[in-house]
Amino acid sequence: MLVSTMNFRPVGLRMISFLKRSGRQAFGPLIQKLRSLGVDSDTELDAVLNRTKVGAATRRGEDIIAPGRSPRHSTVLMEGVACLYERLQDGNRQIYAFQYPGDFCDLHQHVLPETNNEVAVAAITDCSIGIIEHKDLEQLIAQYPSLGLALWRASMLEASIFRKRLLNVGRQPALQRVAHLLCEQLARREAVGINSATIPLTQIDLADAAGLSIVHINRTFQELRRLNILSKEGRTIKVVDRERLAGLASFNGNYLNMPQLLSHWHVKIERASTPAPRMIRSTPWAAGLNTTLLWADDTWQAIVRNAYHPWLELGQWFG
Repeated sequence: MLVSTMNFRPVGLRMISFLKRSGRQAFGPLIQKLRSLGVDSDTELDAVLNRTKVGAATRRGEDIIAPGRSPRHSTVLMEGVACLYERLQDGNRQIYAFQYPGDFCDLHQHVLPETNNEVAVAAITDCSIGIIEHKDLEQLIAQYPSLGLALWRASMLEASIFRKRLLNVGRQPALQRVAHLLCEQLARREAVGINSATIPLTQIDLADAAGLSIVHINRTFQELRRLNILSKEGRTIKVVDRERLAGLASFNGNYLNMPQLLSHWHVKIERASTPAPRMIRSTPWAAGLNTTLLWADDTWQAIVRNAYHPWLELGQWFG
């Protein structure tokens, strides 16, 4: 398997070591992510890897995807930690999600490209990325429908994380809010094989994710250290009592298992009867669901069988 490169800028030994690895080893995080989303065939995995290019290395604090950009490719994080964020007019930053190796940084822009999109992705640590052109991704989804389903599951996982974050920011006190956020990071890092009690984020990162001021987040961390939940040594965020942290946060990680829950769905295409519909270019999530969007009598029809989702009611017509 050939691995191509584009816009390469060396950043320390980490990026050099990344490029020196063999093909499948270099793309290990992406392979692990796709397998967790239900892509088990080596043929399908190799097809994805052959279309994935090694992108530019990004230093800590730099944008991987700048605001206002509408790239014609999807970005996959291979090494490091990144965040999806938006900069407010007053200069403050709102972090929507943290991203780890194997995560698609901007899957939403493949479905809904927006030139005025102010959402960006920044490197929290030095990062290396992979790039898949949108046209290549569309061809892969057409050839391997299970890949479209996997990307749909990835989108549902992101939505699940967003819902939980909204609930915590809107309804939980600061201490429980931060405790839950820390539990989530530990669980997500373990899901990609990183079994460490140290979380490579700063208090500022967590304040921007939890909707807290720097003063408030600092007081919250002091309380977590007083409770002997976090290490009192240095500035590193290290969890020393995970059980107590999870109890404080009332943490239940079921919302992070969305891909496994959705893997039990069974979906098939059913053709419409007369009048003969005109097929349109299907969106990635529709292709992933093996769902056909049809145009007939000035209405849209989504035909789905043996599955339920509130967005796609069985036999529902959209005007």
